[in-house]
Amino acid sequence: MECPQQTNTRVALPEQGKVTLTVAYWSSSPVEDALVEANLQQFQRLHPNILIKKELIRGDYSSAIQADLKRGQMPDVFYLQPRMANIYISQGVLLNLSPYMARDKVAATDFYPGLISSFSCKRGQVYGLPKDWNALGVFYNKRLFAAAHLPEPGPNWTWQDLRTTAQKLTSVDAQGRAQTYGLTLQLDSSRWLAFLLANGGLVLSPDGTRATFNSKAGVEAMDYYTSFMRQDASSTLPTALVPATAQEEFDAFGMGHSAMVIEGGWLVTYMQQNYPQTDYGIAPLPKGPGGKQANLIYTNAWAASAQSKHPEASWELIHYMTGQDVQRSQLQAGFALPTLKNMNINAYLQAHPKINVLFEGANYGYLDNFGKYDQYIHDRLNLAIQSVLFSQTSSQAALNRAAMQVNQILSP
Repeated sequence: MECPQQTNTRVALPEQGKVTLTVAYWSSSPVEDALVEANLQQFQRLHPNILIKKELIRGDYSSAIQADLKRGQMPDVFYLQPRMANIYISQGVLLNLSPYMARDKVAATDFYPGLISSFSCKRGQVYGLPKDWNALGVFYNKRLFAAAHLPEPGPNWTWQDLRTTAQKLTSVDAQGRAQTYGLTLQLDSSRWLAFLLANGGLVLSPDGTRATFNSKAGVEAMDYYTSFMRQDASSTLPTALVPATAQEEFDAFGMGHSAMVIEGGWLVTYMQQNYPQTDYGIAPLPKGPGGKQANLIYTNAWAASAQSKHPEASWELIHYMTGQDVQRSQLQAGFALPTLKNMNINAYLQAHPKINVLFEGANYGYLDNFGKYDQYIHDRLNLAIQSVLFSQTSSQAALNRAAMQVNQILSP
């Protein structure tokens, strides 16, 4: 990412008296909401001179922050997605954290490089500290596997194993209607892309100038991903299985309507709180036809506005919310994995092998972020998946259309 033409190069002086920080973050689940709330309250207890005004944003978070920017009312501290960082860093919207990090001996190398690089620019300036990360796994219902006399999936299972298993786990009533589906898949490129990558495909050319997801590898991955619903009838949308809820895909799995679902650590805490009686395991994503395994890595950061009237207090909050205490609370809740390399979590992972499967996903994972036009790329691919499933469009035609649209915006 290009660095901004102008940015702060020094730390601000501490302020006297009480200050109020506006802090914005999104709502991904009740679990995350509760964790953030508890950690913000603890920060206030430790910093009685800093008051927190919370803004929990539901819905389209990035659009809400963009609207704040246009009004000149950016929050002081806020969640920063990698796709937002792609734009905001070069525009000079964000506070440069590097001077504060140097003063307080917080090194960029303290964080996993693949995570902090999403919030840094070419000269190494850091504009957001990654707060946690996650990868995907196949969550599976052990009771339903046992009832179907199926072995639980192992580390070397394949695409064909997943497809065959989903078929065997799908049960129908006397009228031929499915009662339990083997797998529920979302219409989400942030799931499908793991299969593209496992098949040897790429999203963009190495120089980032053209789309390559409509390659033979991409078409095969799309054919496979949509085959569960189009050909096998072993998958359906979560909304078809449960009443409309905020987390349909989670509830469909928790209620036993789907035997498998592809999610990250956020599902662990949801299951603990809402379906503690459900006995489940987590398997790695299956290997592609060529034996390759791939995963997607998700991360977000805490960042501050360059226009904040309280940059020193903003940094104090960012420093705390990305520190060991907060990251440990997220790990112990099973919600997310720590971004700090020096956190010794081996004992925790040994005691929680389910989480270890997600942690190992980093060994074969790719950051789910594809540059300046990341949101546009994901949106076009989401539409391609929908087109294949509901408009009877071929995978090649749907991906060609998406590639044409992406190339138009990538071309100088």
